[in-house]
Amino acid sequence: MDKPHSRWIILALTSGAFAALNGLFAKLTTADQTTAMTHAILHFFNASDDHPILELIVRGICLGLNVLCNVIMWALFTRALTAGPSTVKVSITNTSANFLVTALLGMIIFQEKVGGLWWVGAGMMGGGCILVGMRDN
Repeated sequence: MDKPHSRWIILALTSGAFAALNGLFAKLTTADQTTAMTHAILHFFNASDDHPILELIVRGICLGLNVLCNVIMWALFTRALTAGPSTVKVSITNTSANFLVTALLGMIIFQEKVGGLWWVGAGMMGGGCILVGMRDN
């Protein structure tokens, strides 16, 4: 792959990853895991578990990271659209990366179970991405 051709792919994949991170931080803004994370921070510093302000700060940081990831995702996606051969190829690549990174983050951070049928669907999306990518304009 030559450099100009691969640039849009890297931008679209990175944009999809930031979209997944956007979702992660959106969920952490309101999830119970944030409370547990706050208690772990307090425990690390041998502080009492009754610090609601710290939890608000942690949730505020998650909200800020949510917004930051959203801005980065849109900036990268726009650049990918500009550099890419078609909006369809860029959108499919972005969406495929978003799906896969979201699944991995869900399994790692939230211990979510991702069933076999989901992986079949994700594989079909990846295969569709390859087919569309191979299509001549």
